[in-house]
Amino acid sequence: MRREQLSTIICNIDDRHIAEAYQFDPDLCADSSERNVHMKKKRLITFALAAALILALGVGAYAAYSAFFTRVPEPEETFRIKWEPNPRGYLEWHDAKLAVTFPKTAESREIEFRPGWLPEELASLKSEAWLNRLTAENLSDKYPNMTANQPMLIETYYMSMFNDGGALLLLYYTPETIIEEHWDEQGVDVMRFHATETLPANDRRSEQTLEQDIILMSNHEAGWVVRICGEAGMDTLIEVARNLEIRETGRTLTYEDFENHNAFMDGGVG
Repeated sequence: MRREQLSTIICNIDDRHIAEAYQFDPDLCADSSERNVHMKKKRLITFALAAALILALGVGAYAAYSAFFTRVPEPEETFRIKWEPNPRGYLEWHDAKLAVTFPKTAESREIEFRPGWLPEELASLKSEAWLNRLTAENLSDKYPNMTANQPMLIETYYMSMFNDGGALLLLYYTPETIIEEHWDEQGVDVMRFHATETLPANDRRSEQTLEQDIILMSNHEAGWVVRICGEAGMDTLIEVARNLEIRETGRTLTYEDFENHNAFMDGGVG
């Protein structure tokens, strides 16, 4: 873990965890199998911060830095994107269900991808072409129980585009348990979760619940993020993600290269 990464995480520790850490008894660690630590009073604050970090993030997160920061925005918080057809030149959304942000990144390395594996239902999408977006909406008939008509959507984003308050947003779907992990074989931090949206009954339909799975893969060193989402099932999407071939184009992207600094990860059609 690099110093600036650790500093960023420590700055985001909830004050409650620091308060709890001061109550931690360092003698409990005296017989650690890894090393024996002889604690002195002048190191108490350092120990408290480390203990607070473990309390706040968990031992696994402490050991393997994650490039994701999540929060639930206040219902009235607004997020704007540029949209020329609107007379005002922009659109605004509120009541977002989740905001994912990233460490401030001056430069991101542009990437392309191509699937190394696809399920039989989506096999016709496989090609030798390198892409920055892939949608399977035209194959939704292969999944008869689908509700949102999007088996799989893969798209690229860049950490530099989200600087200065930008975020990757979940607008309509509500996430369930969020799992964070690190995939060594691809060198990426991963966030994944199942999400649902309930549509109220109206004159044309009864109440309906839409479901999808979302996977975010990020490489903090290179500054890119890949989203894989859809209704094909989490196990299928994980297999697609783990076999995704990714290459750099040689182009570097900065904040100024992006017209919008908020993006939406609800996996709709298109």
